[in-house]
Amino acid sequence: MRRAWLCRCVALLALMFSARSALAQLTPHIELRPPSGTAGIAVAMRDVLTEKPFDELLRNGFPTSLHFRAEVWTEGRWFDEVVDRAEWDVRVTYDLLDRTYDVFRISRAGLTPLGTYAHFADARAASELVFTPSLNYPTGKKGYVTVRVDVVTLDNTDLAEMQRWLKGEAKPAVQGKRNPGTALTNGLRTLVSRLLGGEARHFDKQSAVMVF
Repeated sequence: MRRAWLCRCVALLALMFSARSALAQLTPHIELRPPSGTAGIAVAMRDVLTEKPFDELLRNGFPTSLHFRAEVWTEGRWFDEVVDRAEWDVRVTYDLLDRTYDVFRISRAGLTPLGTYAHFADARAASELVFTPSLNYPTGKKGYVTVRVDVVTLDNTDLAEMQRWLKGEAKPAVQGKRNPGTALTNGLRTLVSRLLGGEARHFDKQSAVMVF
């Protein structure tokens, strides 16, 4: 049992370092498309997911969540001011029974399915679909839009579940009852968080100044 647990730890560490290597090859970034016609700024998160590492995490019950926050700012003589804000989430999960990936968006309008896919590459593409948040722009004023994206792979509860998976007790569950008593050691918990961005990875982007 101890040897199996050590093997799982080694496999996990190899997965984490391969994730870091893959992320280094691509540059995750926020794409902002300027307003067009009556539509406001469109937003997409690019290249934040990599094929193998995130795929393996999803297949072992750890969903990926992208939290977006867009703010409309107006320029002032002394201070800039936020005049509107919109938040939404894009979530990627894996169905162990159907062996498919589900992608959906949660916004002010409610839950919007973005598709069910047999391949992770297709699910990743769906997570990068452009979205135009509902924002109010002050007509005739000069300002800009900022976007922040938080990418969460493993939250604190998921990290506790990972210990059970490493020990071979059970696979992590996306839904259902969790055991709050299980926990990784502080050292491994910190290592997982730092290498995989388990707590969160943050990205920021600001548009050019424009007249709304």
